Amino acid sequence: MVPLDALRPTQITVGGYHVAQKVHVTRRVAPEARAAFLDKHRVHLVIGPEQMLYVVDHHHWVRAWHDLGLTHVPGIVRADLSDMDVPAFWRHMVANHLVHPYDEHGRRRPLTELPEAIHDMRDDPYRSLEAFVQLAGGYRKVKTAYPDFRWADFFRRHVPGPFDTPHHFAFAVASAFRLAHSREAKDLPGYIGALGC
Repeated sequence: MVPLDALRPTQITVGGYHVAQKVHVTRRVAPEARAAFLDKHRVHLVIGPEQMLYVVDHHHWVRAWHDLGLTHVPGIVRADLSDMDVPAFWRHMVANHLVHPYDEHGRRRPLTELPEAIHDMRDDPYRSLEAFVQLAGGYRKVKTAYPDFRWADFFRRHVPGPFDTPHHFAFAVASAFRLAHSREAKDLPGYIGALGC
């Protein structure tokens, strides 16, 4: 278990509705099953210079657990890069797709704008839109670098916001789901193809 307040994000945003969904899922887990559940979704970490712990996967889970008031979460170290100096560390992180410094408008930002704490990550509603479309079967989950961000940016270009109410968000999910099956999405990772009749 690692202290949640010691974790540093490697992305600027999470999807607020997606975090809320993970809060809901976690709350429904019986107390006796909680440890196994958390372990199943353990946070993937890289140890950086000065022994800093950087989250490289499961940002939404760790933000949900923060919002639930957990103080320690299970983690797995994917790489120990603590012997690198700071510039070499960030070069490695960028080259290996372990950092994604894009803001809630889909714009690349300097690495210095990465949040220092989990609770400082900003809401990008298109990250939630992408997640719910994938959960609904709009596209397959694939193991490539940041497919979720590519889908979020695709929806950002084609599905107008804002999604400031659950009603607006539900309408946007339905629209994005149809769009995910269109020919316009055919080059995106996990594309399934046209919907049947």
